[in-house]
Amino acid sequence: GGGGGGGEGSGGEGSDDERGGGGGGGGEGKPKRELKRPAEAVANPRLVREYCEQLVVPAVNEAACALLAEVQRFQERLYLRDPLKASQKKRFVCGLREVARALKSNKAKVLIVAHNIERITAEAGLDDMVSQLITLCAKKQVWVYDEAAKASTLQHEDRDKEVLLVFAMTRKALSRALKRSAKTSVVAVLNHDGASEQYARLEALTRGARLAYRQLTSAGASDSGGDGTLPAPADERFLVNYVTQGRQAAVDPLLMRPSLCRVDDEEASPCDLGRWLGSLGSLAES
Repeated sequence: GGGGGGGEGSGGEGSDDERGGGGGGGGEGKPKRELKRPAEAVANPRLVREYCEQLVVPAVNEAACALLAEVQRFQERLYLRDPLKASQKKRFVCGLREVARALKSNKAKVLIVAHNIERITAEAGLDDMVSQLITLCAKKQVWVYDEAAKASTLQHEDRDKEVLLVFAMTRKALSRALKRSAKTSVVAVLNHDGASEQYARLEALTRGARLAYRQLTSAGASDSGGDGTLPAPADERFLVNYVTQGRQAAVDPLLMRPSLCRVDDEEASPCDLGRWLGSLGSLAES
């Protein structure tokens, strides 16, 4: 197919099988190094990692899926017409290394990060790479020449316009949206021409969800103390089921805080989540 870039980039993203380490060079008496998945690296579709400073809700998931499906359709159509041109003009790229390259070269317009990436805290592991990608959404890398040291150093500067950062969907759902077989942790959209409506909706909902997260975590920090039923704002959390209009949906547990207050003088609750986020999206745009 005409999908985006390479596979998942770093430790823990591949197979769970134990492999022998090292390469050639003889060494018959040398024991093989076994690569084992860290105990903390748990694949859970309901997990929302602490890096998700945004509400994880169906509205944002659906908007992200709609944008990805559209850019994937354009990419596949171009591939069927001209495979060479499609490889040169990618609409999106997947995988940690490809996405990092797109952010460093200032080509990425949207970064979508799965909310349940496994925890691997080893040096240069998944956690470090995800943190780097999140930083690169707000900062760009520039070479700065130091006259005194007669050398250039790579530094971060604020972007004129930040890359839209979205926390949405599981790794499996991301791969399904892009018609990929391998689970996908991160996707960078390089070109959303022709999908402006989907992009605008995703941007408004994401800004609203981020604003709501800040509102709930600042107002509800005291709610997380006592009985331990609610996660602290900086902790990982787990999606909970909520039934609304006869349908069951997985919603962010932060929405269950007693501090969930009013928006535009109307009572906000998970059952009117679409309207609530819509109001916040309008506020974010203004």
